[in-house]
Amino acid sequence: MESFTVKDICEATGGKLGWGDPAGVCDGGVFTDSRETGKGCVFVAIIGARVDGHEYIPDVLSRGAACVISSEPNEDADTSLGACVYVEDTVEALQKLAAWYRRRFDIPVIGVTGSVGKTSTKEMIGAVLSKKYKTLITYKNMNSQVGLSLMMFHLDSTIEMAVFEMGVSIPGEMDRLVDIAAPSAAVITNIGVSHIGNMGSRENICKEKGRIIRKFGDKGRLFACGNADLYDMITNNLPYDCCDGHCGTFFYGIESDFKEDISKLSFMAKDIYADEDGEHFTFVYPSGEAQVRLSAMGEHNVTNSLSALAIGLEYGVDIADAIEAVGEYMPLDMRGALKSYGGASFIDDTYNASPDSIRSNIRAMFSYSGDARRIAVLGDVLELGEKSSELHKSIGAFIESEAAAGRRLDALYTVGNESEIIVKYLNEHTDIPAKSCKDNFELINSLAEEIKDGDRVLFKGSRGMHLDEVVEALLRRQPDEA
Repeated sequence: MESFTVKDICEATGGKLGWGDPAGVCDGGVFTDSRETGKGCVFVAIIGARVDGHEYIPDVLSRGAACVISSEPNEDADTSLGACVYVEDTVEALQKLAAWYRRRFDIPVIGVTGSVGKTSTKEMIGAVLSKKYKTLITYKNMNSQVGLSLMMFHLDSTIEMAVFEMGVSIPGEMDRLVDIAAPSAAVITNIGVSHIGNMGSRENICKEKGRIIRKFGDKGRLFACGNADLYDMITNNLPYDCCDGHCGTFFYGIESDFKEDISKLSFMAKDIYADEDGEHFTFVYPSGEAQVRLSAMGEHNVTNSLSALAIGLEYGVDIADAIEAVGEYMPLDMRGALKSYGGASFIDDTYNASPDSIRSNIRAMFSYSGDARRIAVLGDVLELGEKSSELHKSIGAFIESEAAAGRRLDALYTVGNESEIIVKYLNEHTDIPAKSCKDNFELINSLAEEIKDGDRVLFKGSRGMHLDEVVEALLRRQPDEA
């Protein structure tokens, strides 16, 4: 982080100095977690669902914090230490300070949004750009209004480009994220049904995510997935009228999954096949073709890599370097990472889920060659609102259709009331063994008895279902201990 003063905080946030020296220098980072604070830092006291950050103000000041941002008086604070800026709303103040700080750096910023694939796409884009530029990439899941704000303070004068993941779940959220990050280019990975309970329809989701272009101007560039119905969805619903200029839109996608005239794709994958070395395809771009191999399995990763390759070409990364970067990419923990369980393999994709990502992950299991048993372990997809039952039933119908096409699951286990709908559908329409467990404890015991050497087991569910705990519990009791 580049340094700034307490006075800068007052001016950026519209806050008032409670105590301390307005010329005091802040150069130790900006934090909302008191455990991360240290000398010279700024601590923003946020009132959360379980914890009120104001309780920790005395502690962070004693650790050497240069300034605290507070929305209420703190009688226990030692006013001889550091400084305090009072504001009405500390979250809003954090956003304003982050937006002010971001605009100190005149660099290209890539925003990544979409219903699924944001993190993998962000990581691939960052890997490609890092071949030529010093690139800042969103850490872990810091893609919310608070997380994205905190990411801004990792910018400094050495950073040449940045890639920020921007997640939205309610109407109006993207405008606030754009105000913070001010992206100059963006990727829309997908328009699915995540958070449809809040948004109402896929069209509304598209319009909300599409507002990522709002501050582009004429030089802005949007790269959007055009697979299946996405070309029409984005073309018909992207809110171009919100943009300051006339940004260019470039579509990417898989040849076999694109429903329009293929000439509408600026970047395309064709001739896709998988073997034990990974996914292979021909990358078609405006000035040529190239062969690509991915270590990460599944056509969804092929799609994600297309956006990274396209961004790389847009910013002058050599095509060979870009191909090398996406080929080296491996999924992050809880986002498709492979883990060994005796002689079986776990695909740990427990960080979050949507009906679209579940379908993609199930299909990806069949990218691996061999006759290993394929077992899916699914938890509820949350935040689907009144469409939840219908959408969970659609997952069952998808599994049925995949089986008819030769991609048959050997077993399905679920946990949660909504995912039980999937089990009921399969029991009524197929002979695929399917079981609904009442809780994670029953699920762990059932899987310990079921899983055999050679099996490939997918774990996928919304974060609130805590399937990561199921994975960790099984890994602690390897088969010879079960």
